[in-house]
Amino acid sequence: MTVPIVSVGDGPRTTVDQLVGAPLLIPTRVLELLDNAFLDSVIFRNAGPNTNGLVSGEESTPLFLGDDVEDVAEFGEIPVGTGQRGLPRIWAGSRKGLGVRVSKDMRDENRIDDVNRQIIQLANTARRARERALRHALMHPSIPTIAATEAWGTTGSKIRRDVANATEVVRTAKPAGATSEDLLGFKADTIILPGGIGPVVMDDEDFLKIYVGDIAGESPAYTGVLPRKVGPLIGMEADFWPTDRALVLQRQTLGFFSDTRALQMTGLYPEGNGPNGGPTESWRSDLTWKRVIGVDQPLAACWITGIDEP
Repeated sequence: MTVPIVSVGDGPRTTVDQLVGAPLLIPTRVLELLDNAFLDSVIFRNAGPNTNGLVSGEESTPLFLGDDVEDVAEFGEIPVGTGQRGLPRIWAGSRKGLGVRVSKDMRDENRIDDVNRQIIQLANTARRARERALRHALMHPSIPTIAATEAWGTTGSKIRRDVANATEVVRTAKPAGATSEDLLGFKADTIILPGGIGPVVMDDEDFLKIYVGDIAGESPAYTGVLPRKVGPLIGMEADFWPTDRALVLQRQTLGFFSDTRALQMTGLYPEGNGPNGGPTESWRSDLTWKRVIGVDQPLAACWITGIDEP
């Protein structure tokens, strides 16, 4: 049997002196906590690295050629389709960073709890910062918005209908000036919900009414957890998310991320480059990253607003 180690207090007892003597232990613990913890890496596609914190591209580029398939006679020349381009855009990223510190007093007094607390706090702070940056990108003015029928969990709310309506908005999205048949071809597959919505959904009669017969045991009212899927959509909860809205989207299509510097953390080093940690008698480790994120297909998503009571 293996026991996961997610803090310096797990596994064999570690002393602060050992942490200072093994400078990679703290960054290893932090990076373990942050493994697969970022929502932007899940819903956006990886556009590859960049060298200067800038990414150029097009917004709302059609997913189809500008010409249709044609009948070709024997010995006839096969036509070549013309590619289409969206509106040119440039997205920029900025370097982010935050460090934690171990003092000589913490080392002498073996205050391992203080160190462990900082590790958890640093991981949570980094996750919050990335989710806030994602939220800012998703406030794109071209992403459509629909209002919830009623605040979810209140009398008259129709959670499944609201989700279906938003899914239909994504499915029927068209390029500017298009005819009724010229759909962009998006298919929503994901919904992002605020982290505190669980109890509301689990007490909503309209949402729960489908859990009867053979699937009664899957009811959130019985299991105590949200279902993995809401209709055809995979449900994801975000801890640092507006409480009044949910986002329906197509993953890997709505936007992208591109790293100038992937998430990294230095080993513990003496802050003043002297004995006992230098003049401040401290050692530190720094977490940094530089990522560009952008929404280049805003019609591949739809906000549902008003899901929370004012």
